[in-house]
Amino acid sequence: MEKNKASLDSIKILNRRSFIITAISLILSLIVSIRLFSLQILNFSFYKKKSVENKVSVKATPPIRGDIFDSEKNLLAANASLYEFALYKNLNKNYLDEVYKLKKLINLDLNISSISEKLKTFNAYTPFILSRANWKQIVEFEKNKFLFTSIKIIESKKRYYPYKNLSQIIGYMGKSSDTKELYSKGIFHLEKTYDEHLKGKPGKIFNEVNSHGKVIREISIEEPIKGNSLNLTINLKLQNFAQSILPLTNKGSIVVLNRFDGSILSMNSNPTYDAQVFEDRENDTIKSLLNDPEKPLLNRAFTGFYPPGSVFKPIPALLGLKKNIISEKTEIFCSGSTPLADRNYYCWKKGGHGRVNLKKAIKESCDCYFYELAKKINIDDLSDLATALGLNNMYKIGLSNAQKGLVPNKKWKKSYLDQGWYQGETLITCIGQGFNLTSPLQLASLYSALLNGGKFPSPKLIKDEPTKYLGEELNTTHQKAILNALKAAVQEPSGTAYKLNLNNPNFVKIGGKTGTSQVVRIKEEDREDDLYKTKEIEDKFKDHSVFVGYAPIENPKYVVSVIIENGGSGSAVAAPIAHKILNFAYQENV
Repeated sequence: MEKNKASLDSIKILNRRSFIITAISLILSLIVSIRLFSLQILNFSFYKKKSVENKVSVKATPPIRGDIFDSEKNLLAANASLYEFALYKNLNKNYLDEVYKLKKLINLDLNISSISEKLKTFNAYTPFILSRANWKQIVEFEKNKFLFTSIKIIESKKRYYPYKNLSQIIGYMGKSSDTKELYSKGIFHLEKTYDEHLKGKPGKIFNEVNSHGKVIREISIEEPIKGNSLNLTINLKLQNFAQSILPLTNKGSIVVLNRFDGSILSMNSNPTYDAQVFEDRENDTIKSLLNDPEKPLLNRAFTGFYPPGSVFKPIPALLGLKKNIISEKTEIFCSGSTPLADRNYYCWKKGGHGRVNLKKAIKESCDCYFYELAKKINIDDLSDLATALGLNNMYKIGLSNAQKGLVPNKKWKKSYLDQGWYQGETLITCIGQGFNLTSPLQLASLYSALLNGGKFPSPKLIKDEPTKYLGEELNTTHQKAILNALKAAVQEPSGTAYKLNLNNPNFVKIGGKTGTSQVVRIKEEDREDDLYKTKEIEDKFKDHSVFVGYAPIENPKYVVSVIIENGGSGSAVAAPIAHKILNFAYQENV
């Protein structure tokens, strides 16, 4: 009996165990089935993609950057082939021996120990660039390439800038801080501003790889798309001519505008630099450029700011006419100085100009006429008019570091200097000195506004950009009075630039205004003794030479602005340069 009972208990235990095992098996089977359903049905596409990706590598290929052209389709920035020695670690375990062999063969300047350290963490299947290769080195390598299994010559593209004098417009390229970027990006000026437009779209190479990442075969190629081109308003012939007549001994700048549509036909700055050194990675040269006290990277035509001198005088003249403070016939007597409070404000001409009306004041650049006018002018009104006519504006033309310049007013002085405005400062401002700061581009825009009746086209460097108009309408009678005076300054005897016609009688007839921008204030005792004309002073303390003009006189198309730092008189230095440029532009019909 007991035996039978024991047997029954054993059977029950076995049955219970079988049931548990069966239940567990069923549960596990259910889990597996659900998992398989998820993998094979619900997430099939996802895991199929992952499976393919595990077998396929995608290598991006950089696009070719878009070209930059002048207004006549001359190539200003393009792409050239670059050849480099590249090392592939995976192709030969003795790759360092090959590096040493290459160094000896073609006399390459390679630091073997430094290369060795870098290669320790470098991907074996990614080319490690050893050095650039010139044609002589390439030929020598090709003759001996049987000696190398891990070193190859690879081709890539670099930026090519054939014209040094355009570097301060086009800018240059540099390595991106974004490690995902495959190629250099624009760092300065137009290359930076229009980087997205120029850079193009990368291509893709699809390769089948093994579990170690080694390429087995090439599956397909998606070709890169070249970047868009950029067409500039710059005329290369005019740009080169203007650069050729800039004095090499002086810093300076030139701007030439088409006054009808605002196109910048030429923009020159001296000293300049060669953007190619950044592309060629000439580190020593780059370092010297960045530290050069002459600031060759500074585009003086765009971000060089100077007191405009007498070329500013048409603005207070227009304001005086607008406010009925003066008329064309209003006269003052210039004795050579104008008193205000306890100070004398001097005219540039010792002994004075005698009786002076508006035309004569601009034609002969009489300071005392504008001193007397300034006594009746509100500085805020003057600043507003100057801003409306092109000064004190930030022109965004695609170049880096755009700035406004300065035509001062009461609010500015209070804000920046925490001082009130003095009437004597209005006198100095009216002759283009004092706090006044303008760029050559702004001065060219100002005279474009005078020619266009106040509404003038905003300057532009990109040919395809639409023309935008700025400014405010001028009274046509007032405009005519100013233009007659500017014509007389060049075309009539006693005009400050009349010598231009005597020296070049066959040149195109022009109008314009000379200016002298003071670097240091002339002391009263020096002026009284006429010492400021006779004594020797250092070049860095000499006045800047300024001229703004236009041609042809009857229906002007071209406006030019010239500033030569420490050049002295505007009539002696800047004006002859401007006359030659205007004549060239007219004769070449740029």
